[in-house]
Amino acid sequence: MEKLAVLIATVSLAGTAYAGSFFSESEANNTLATANDLGSYNAANESVLVSGSLGASDVDWFSFTLDVDADLAFFSAFGTGDGIMQIVAAGGDVIAFSDDEGAGAMPALQIENLAAGTYYVGFSGFSDVFSGSVGSDELADGLDAAGAGHGEEFAYKLSVGFSIPAPGALALFGMGGIVATRRRR
Repeated sequence: MEKLAVLIATVSLAGTAYAGSFFSESEANNTLATANDLGSYNAANESVLVSGSLGASDVDWFSFTLDVDADLAFFSAFGTGDGIMQIVAAGGDVIAFSDDEGAGAMPALQIENLAAGTYYVGFSGFSDVFSGSVGSDELADGLDAAGAGHGEEFAYKLSVGFSIPAPGALALFGMGGIVATRRRR
Protein backbone atom coordinates (compact mmCIF):
# COMPACT_ATOMS: atom_id res chain seq x y z
CA MET A 1 0.00 0.00 0.00
CA GLU A 2 2.98 2.31 0.51
CA LYS A 3 3.71 2.29 -3.24
CA LEU A 4 0.07 3.14 -3.93
CA ALA A 5 0.29 6.13 -1.57
CA VAL A 6 3.39 7.35 -3.42
CA LEU A 7 1.57 7.08 -6.75
CA ILE A 8 -1.44 8.97 -5.38
CA ALA A 9 0.88 11.78 -4.34
CA THR A 10 2.61 11.65 -7.74
CA VAL A 11 -0.68 11.92 -9.65
CA SER A 12 -1.87 14.78 -7.44
CA LEU A 13 1.33 16.68 -8.27
CA ALA A 14 1.17 15.86 -11.97
CA GLY A 15 0.31 19.42 -12.89
CA THR A 16 3.52 20.76 -11.34
CA ALA A 17 6.14 18.01 -11.26
CA TYR A 18 6.30 14.38 -12.26
CA ALA A 19 9.40 12.17 -12.17
CA GLY A 20 8.49 9.90 -15.06
CA SER A 21 7.37 9.95 -18.66
CA PHE A 22 4.11 11.35 -20.01
CA PHE A 23 1.86 9.67 -22.55
CA SER A 24 -1.32 10.96 -24.23
CA GLU A 25 -3.89 8.31 -25.11
CA SER A 26 -4.89 8.20 -28.77
CA GLU A 27 -7.81 6.45 -30.45
CA ALA A 28 -8.41 3.88 -31.73
CA ASN A 29 -7.09 1.79 -28.85
CA ASN A 30 -10.20 -0.29 -28.10
CA THR A 31 -8.59 -3.74 -28.45
CA LEU A 32 -5.36 -5.45 -27.43
CA ALA A 33 -4.27 -5.37 -31.08
CA THR A 34 -4.69 -1.58 -31.23
CA ALA A 35 -3.41 -0.80 -27.70
CA ASN A 36 -1.29 2.32 -27.25
CA ASP A 37 2.30 1.21 -26.50
CA LEU A 38 3.71 2.71 -23.29
CA GLY A 39 7.19 1.28 -23.93
CA SER A 40 9.65 -1.07 -22.22
CA TYR A 41 10.82 -0.84 -18.62
CA ASN A 42 13.96 -2.27 -17.04
CA ALA A 43 15.29 0.30 -14.59
CA ALA A 44 14.46 0.80 -10.93
CA ASN A 45 11.49 3.01 -10.10
CA GLU A 46 10.37 4.08 -13.57
CA SER A 47 6.88 5.43 -14.12
CA VAL A 48 4.53 6.71 -16.78
CA LEU A 49 1.57 9.05 -16.49
CA VAL A 50 -1.16 8.58 -19.11
CA SER A 51 -3.62 11.35 -19.90
CA GLY A 52 -6.76 10.04 -21.56
CA SER A 53 -10.44 10.49 -22.17
CA LEU A 54 -13.12 7.83 -21.89
CA GLY A 55 -16.28 8.14 -23.96
CA ALA A 56 -19.56 6.24 -23.71
CA SER A 57 -19.04 2.63 -24.88
CA ASP A 58 -15.28 3.27 -24.98
CA VAL A 59 -12.41 1.23 -23.57
CA ASP A 60 -8.78 2.33 -23.68
CA TRP A 61 -6.04 -0.32 -23.87
CA PHE A 62 -2.34 0.28 -23.26
CA SER A 63 0.54 -2.18 -23.64
CA PHE A 64 3.88 -2.20 -21.86
CA THR A 65 6.83 -4.57 -21.70
CA LEU A 66 8.80 -5.53 -18.61
CA ASP A 67 12.36 -6.54 -19.50
CA VAL A 68 12.83 -7.89 -15.94
CA ASP A 69 10.52 -9.06 -13.15
CA ALA A 70 8.89 -6.12 -11.33
CA ASP A 71 6.34 -4.90 -8.81
CA LEU A 72 3.74 -2.58 -10.33
CA ALA A 73 1.22 -0.09 -9.00
CA PHE A 74 -1.61 1.33 -11.10
CA PHE A 75 -3.64 4.34 -9.96
CA SER A 76 -6.31 6.31 -11.79
CA ALA A 77 -7.66 9.77 -11.10
CA PHE A 78 -10.69 11.57 -12.55
CA GLY A 79 -13.37 14.03 -11.47
CA THR A 80 -16.73 12.36 -11.74
CA GLY A 81 -17.50 8.96 -13.18
CA ASP A 82 -16.99 5.31 -12.35
CA GLY A 83 -14.14 3.43 -13.99
CA ILE A 84 -12.78 -0.12 -14.00
CA MET A 85 -9.33 -1.46 -14.82
CA GLN A 86 -8.00 -4.83 -16.03
CA ILE A 87 -4.44 -6.11 -16.30
CA VAL A 88 -4.01 -8.73 -19.02
CA ALA A 89 -1.11 -11.03 -19.91
CA ALA A 90 0.18 -11.23 -23.50
CA GLY A 91 -1.90 -14.36 -24.17
CA GLY A 92 -5.14 -12.49 -23.35
CA ASP A 93 -5.75 -13.86 -19.83
CA VAL A 94 -7.02 -11.36 -17.26
CA ILE A 95 -4.66 -11.42 -14.27
CA ALA A 96 -6.06 -8.51 -12.20
CA PHE A 97 -9.21 -6.38 -11.94
CA SER A 98 -10.09 -3.24 -10.00
CA ASP A 99 -13.31 -1.32 -9.57
CA ASP A 100 -13.34 0.96 -6.52
CA GLU A 101 -10.08 0.07 -4.75
CA GLY A 102 -8.75 3.62 -5.16
CA ALA A 103 -10.29 6.86 -3.91
CA GLY A 104 -14.04 7.16 -4.57
CA ALA A 105 -15.06 5.17 -7.63
CA MET A 106 -11.50 5.06 -8.97
CA PRO A 107 -9.71 1.77 -9.69
CA ALA A 108 -6.22 1.11 -8.30
CA LEU A 109 -4.06 -2.04 -8.29
CA GLN A 110 -0.78 -3.26 -6.92
CA ILE A 111 0.83 -6.39 -8.40
CA GLU A 112 3.96 -7.95 -6.92
CA ASN A 113 6.54 -10.10 -8.71
CA LEU A 114 5.13 -9.74 -12.22
CA ALA A 115 7.32 -11.78 -14.58
CA ALA A 116 9.14 -10.14 -17.47
CA GLY A 117 6.96 -9.98 -20.57
CA THR A 118 4.33 -7.92 -22.36
CA TYR A 119 1.15 -6.87 -20.55
CA TYR A 120 -1.91 -4.74 -21.17
CA VAL A 121 -3.87 -2.38 -18.95
CA GLY A 122 -7.47 -1.72 -19.96
CA PHE A 123 -9.48 1.22 -18.65
CA SER A 124 -13.26 1.38 -19.13
CA GLY A 125 -16.53 2.46 -17.54
CA PHE A 126 -18.42 0.64 -14.79
CA SER A 127 -20.55 -2.31 -15.96
CA ASP A 128 -18.17 -3.20 -18.81
CA VAL A 129 -16.65 -6.23 -16.99
CA PHE A 130 -16.51 -7.34 -13.36
CA SER A 131 -14.10 -9.05 -10.95
CA GLY A 132 -15.21 -12.45 -12.26
CA SER A 133 -13.16 -11.72 -15.37
CA VAL A 134 -9.92 -12.53 -13.49
CA GLY A 135 -8.59 -15.89 -14.64
CA SER A 136 -10.63 -15.70 -17.85
CA ASP A 137 -10.23 -14.10 -21.25
CA GLU A 138 -13.23 -11.76 -20.78
CA LEU A 139 -11.78 -8.42 -21.83
CA ALA A 140 -13.23 -4.95 -21.40
CA ASP A 141 -14.86 -3.94 -24.68
CA GLY A 142 -17.02 -0.94 -23.74
CA LEU A 143 -20.22 -3.01 -23.58
CA ASP A 144 -22.13 -4.40 -20.61
CA ALA A 145 -23.47 -7.99 -20.33
CA ALA A 146 -26.61 -7.04 -22.25
CA GLY A 147 -24.57 -5.63 -25.14
CA ALA A 148 -25.38 -1.99 -24.35
CA GLY A 149 -22.51 0.47 -24.01
CA HIS A 150 -21.51 1.82 -20.62
CA GLY A 151 -22.51 5.44 -20.20
CA GLU A 152 -19.38 6.73 -18.49
CA GLU A 153 -17.67 9.78 -20.03
CA PHE A 154 -14.73 11.54 -18.36
CA ALA A 155 -11.10 12.57 -18.73
CA TYR A 156 -8.63 10.64 -16.60
CA LYS A 157 -5.02 10.23 -15.55
CA LEU A 158 -3.55 6.76 -15.21
CA SER A 159 -0.27 6.38 -13.35
CA VAL A 160 1.79 3.22 -13.72
CA GLY A 161 4.78 2.79 -11.40
CA PHE A 162 7.37 0.09 -12.02
CA SER A 163 9.48 -0.93 -9.01
CA ILE A 164 12.38 -3.04 -10.21
CA PRO A 165 15.12 -3.93 -7.73
CA ALA A 166 18.36 -2.27 -8.74
CA PRO A 167 21.19 -4.78 -9.31
CA GLY A 168 23.36 -2.95 -6.76
CA ALA A 169 20.62 -3.17 -4.14
CA LEU A 170 20.29 -6.89 -4.72
CA ALA A 171 24.04 -7.32 -4.39
CA LEU A 172 24.07 -5.36 -1.12
CA PHE A 173 21.13 -7.40 0.15
CA GLY A 174 23.00 -10.59 -0.72
CA MET A 175 26.17 -9.34 0.97
CA GLY A 176 24.14 -8.54 4.09
CA GLY A 177 22.91 -12.14 4.11
CA ILE A 178 26.47 -13.44 3.83
CA VAL A 179 27.62 -11.22 6.71
CA ALA A 180 24.65 -12.29 8.87
CA THR A 181 25.40 -15.96 8.12
CA ARG A 182 29.07 -15.56 9.02
CA ARG A 183 28.27 -13.83 12.32
CA ARG A 184 26.08 -16.73 13.44
CA ARG A 185 28.94 -19.21 13.17
